[in-house]
Amino acid sequence: MSVLTVDDFLPKKGDDFQLVFDEGPALEVALVEITSKTIRDFPGKIREPFSLFFEGTRGVLCPQGNYRIRHASGWETVMFIVPIGDKPDGSYRYQAVFN
Repeated sequence: MSVLTVDDFLPKKGDDFQLVFDEGPALEVALVEITSKTIRDFPGKIREPFSLFFEGTRGVLCPQGNYRIRHASGWETVMFIVPIGDKPDGSYRYQAVFN
């Protein structure tokens, strides 16, 4: 597996993704925010840290865990996603952190 960087996701900001499950329908989420931080080099550093923020389907909470996530282009990967709150409309916000 290649090392993902913030540059892999910047062109996908605003795009829809699917959290794909072994059983049942996929959960639609949108990549709504990307944050990154430049840190000084240290031995073993492989990328600058960054976070992805997704907003999900109203009324559906996905617990934290490793999920296969697929972009409309067919690109997919596995990432650890954590719910970080809900919104007034009943949708949930999720974060994936890459150190």
